[in-house]
Amino acid sequence: MSVPGLVLCLFLASVTMVSSDCGPGDGRVKELAKETPSYTLSTDEGSFQVFCYQGEAASPFLLWSSVTVRVKSLDGAPTLYVGHNKSEVCQKQNQQSLILYWLMISPDKVSLPPFEKSCIGVEYTSTTHIGLDKKVINVWFPACLVLGLVIFSYASTLSRNVLFYYSSGITVGVLASLLILVYMLSKLVPKKSGAFVLLAAGWSTALYLLQHMYLNLQSLLQGYLQYILGYLAVAGLVSFGVCYRYGPVTNERSLDLMKWGIQLIGLTFVYNGTQLPAASLTLILLAVLWANIPERLVQAVRFSWNTWFPQKIRRLTQEEYEQQAAEETRRALEQLRQFCNSPDCNTWKTVSRLEKCSPVRFAKFVEGDSHLSEDEVCAYDSEVSFEFPAEDSFEEDESFVTSNT
Repeated sequence: MSVPGLVLCLFLASVTMVSSDCGPGDGRVKELAKETPSYTLSTDEGSFQVFCYQGEAASPFLLWSSVTVRVKSLDGAPTLYVGHNKSEVCQKQNQQSLILYWLMISPDKVSLPPFEKSCIGVEYTSTTHIGLDKKVINVWFPACLVLGLVIFSYASTLSRNVLFYYSSGITVGVLASLLILVYMLSKLVPKKSGAFVLLAAGWSTALYLLQHMYLNLQSLLQGYLQYILGYLAVAGLVSFGVCYRYGPVTNERSLDLMKWGIQLIGLTFVYNGTQLPAASLTLILLAVLWANIPERLVQAVRFSWNTWFPQKIRRLTQEEYEQQAAEETRRALEQLRQFCNSPDCNTWKTVSRLEKCSPVRFAKFVEGDSHLSEDEVCAYDSEVSFEFPAEDSFEEDESFVTSNT
C-alpha cells in the first residue's frame, strides 16, 4: 500500500472508532442555569462530567447577549468537548484518534449559543471549578456589527487605497508565511508520496501552532517576545518587498474583485455581529440592497425630502454681510492680479478692452495699487453716510420733533 493510502486509512480509522458511552463519572447530566451557575468537581466523583445549558427563548432584546462557560483547574486547563446533547459529547470524548487528540482544544472558557441547547463535557484530573457567565450585552457583537458595516460601505475606497494595500498585504504575508514555508518544503520531496504526507502534516502543524499561540498568547509574549518581534519584522519586510515589487492594483476588474472580497469580509463581520442568524441575514440583505440602489432614485428621494422638509437657512447679519463682501472682493481682485501677471494673459488685448480706465491706472492696479482712487473712496463714504445716518442724528431728530410738539 502506498504512503498516501496508508495515511488515509489511518485517518478514517481514527474517525470511525467511536463509542457511545461516556468516560468515568457519575453518569448524570448537571444543568447550568441561573439557579445553579457554578459547580466544583473533585476526582472522587470521577474524571469526566457532562453539563448542559437549555438555552433561552429567542428575543430581539438579546441580539448581543453571550453565554460563556469558564473552567478553572489546579493543574491547568482540562479537556473540553462541546455538543448539542450528551450523546454527541460522549461520542467526541470516546473518539480514539491520535490526530484529533493532538489537535484537541483545551481552553479555559467556551462560548455557547444563547438560544440553543448545548452540552459540554469536562475531562479533568484534579479539582475543577466550572461556572456560567451570562451577559445581556457583549461589547464584541455591536463592535463587530459596526465594523462590518463600515468595511462594507467603504470597500470601494479601501480597494483603491495604497496604505490599505500595503497593510493588508503585510498582514496576509505574516499570517500565511508558515503555510508558504510548508509549500516550499513540499517541493523538495517526491510528489507521489512524501509531498502528500508533508502537506497533511504541515497543515496540521500550522493549525496546532495557531491554536497553541491563541490559547497561550500572554505567556508566549512574556517568554518569547524578542523572537516574536524578530519573526514579525522579517515576515513583514519580506511581505512589504513583494507588495512593492508588484505595486498597487490598477486593473479595473482586479479592483472590482478586491472590492467584492472586502465587502464579503464586511458581511462576514455583520453576520457575526448578532446572536440571531435571522437578524444578521436581514441586515446583510438591507446592506446589499442599499449599496445597489440606483443613483437616480437616491437623487429623487433627496429632492423630495428637501422639498417637503426644507432646511432653515440662517440669514447674515449686516456686519457679517459687510465682512463677507469685503473678503470676497479682496480675493477676486487678487485673482485678477495673478491672472494679469501670468503668461496666459494677453496684455494688449486686455488693455484694448478698457473703456473707463486708463492703461496707466490699470498697470498700477496690476502692480499692487488700490483699484479705487481717492476721489472714488470719498464719494462712496459720503454716499453711504447719506443713505445710512448715524444713530446720534436719529436721536437728535427725534428730540427736535418731540420738543416742537
